[in-house]
Amino acid sequence: MKVEFYYSSKDEPAKQYHCDNAKALELAKQLQAKGVNIKIQDCGEEPAAFMTYNAAVTGPSAAKRAVFGTKGALEEEFGKTVPALLIFEKDGDRYPTEVFPRMDKEENKLIGPEDALQKLLSTA
Repeated sequence: MKVEFYYSSKDEPAKQYHCDNAKALELAKQLQAKGVNIKIQDCGEEPAAFMTYNAAVTGPSAAKRAVFGTKGALEEEFGKTVPALLIFEKDGDRYPTEVFPRMDKEENKLIGPEDALQKLLSTA
């Protein structure tokens, strides 16, 4: 498994996609300490590549796709005002199997990167 977390130290997360970046960053570092391959990128310092955004929008099934795209957050917001977490099944995979934040139909709520990191940490 490979995990990528995109956030910004310069931008406040949008209210509808709220994420406590400091807490999410701490959870990501705890996951890294458990041996999980995780990339942490501050998009306030270096924006995410378009290919990363495109993979988040087109890779996962519609049920596991993020809020990014035509009806939600836009490319400019990826990792900035909308922190993003991408989960890849294998290290070499080009497209993620899950992307957060996303609306979960089973739980009927928005699941953000912070929640997803907490869940990953409890199963790692």
